[in-house]
Amino acid sequence: MDQQEAARILEDMLLSMVTALVDNEDEINISSHATGSTVLFEVDVAKDDVGKLIGRSGKTAGALRHVLGAASAKLRVRSILAIPDKKGE
Repeated sequence: MDQQEAARILEDMLLSMVTALVDNEDEINISSHATGSTVLFEVDVAKDDVGKLIGRSGKTAGALRHVLGAASAKLRVRSILAIPDKKGE
């Protein structure tokens, strides 16, 4: 399995997890950037949903990163999850 196929599988998994957490499902945007053996996933959601995605003290975001990391290890790629902060908007 090549890196692009692994990134596509991980992105689909991430989309289903994020969809279950937020209210505005149509405003979810997940982009992936591959560099070397690492795939960076950037999850952009509505301003009202950022707190739901991060969770209290970052516990939900940590859980998402943990599951993503476990799936990435199985697919033999490294992954990073970024959630942009929308405080200024």
